[in-house]
Amino acid sequence: MYSNKAIQILFLSVVVFAVSACGKTPAARFYALSPMAPQSNAVHGSKDDKMLIGIGPVKVAAYLDRSEIVTRNSPTTIELASFDRWAEPFEAMIASALAENISTMLPAVQTMVDPWPEAEIEYQLLIKIKKFDSDNAGNIQLHASWGILQNATRKMSTVNESKIVVPGSAGEFDAIIINMSKALLKLSQEISQELKSIEAY
Repeated sequence: MYSNKAIQILFLSVVVFAVSACGKTPAARFYALSPMAPQSNAVHGSKDDKMLIGIGPVKVAAYLDRSEIVTRNSPTTIELASFDRWAEPFEAMIASALAENISTMLPAVQTMVDPWPEAEIEYQLLIKIKKFDSDNAGNIQLHASWGILQNATRKMSTVNESKIVVPGSAGEFDAIIINMSKALLKLSQEISQELKSIEAY
């Protein structure tokens, strides 16, 4: 037969275990944007023959400059994910995805993400992401201002506004991130067309 003291100790142990179990924080999940451009079959000489284009600096609106993934509940309300976060700075992921998409779509171009000390950049892509998030239905909206700077003259060859929508469906963050990568692919396509039109390579 247990003594009162033993029962008290057993009871306290159960309580402590229950409290510690309830207080356990779920593990964070980390996501990354991905380049999605299909590989081109075109071949363009050696690496040294390619036009070198600098990607960046890429700037994002202040509400996006955080590790938590941002979604939009309404036109005026945003929500920060509690446990779903970017694997690296948002600006860096956007720049890397754009760089790889563009170089894949334009085999005559070699891209380099900012900074590029001592590299002989011929054109530079400057970009500001004003809006890049998902609504309650899973639709992605990407609004960006961007321009292409000729490095030799320090003059803008073109300045553009892009407003891209990728339809989606409400669901897990995996689907949202894939659709965000698709939106970046569409932006990469617009930039690549502009590079072609100014004969940047």
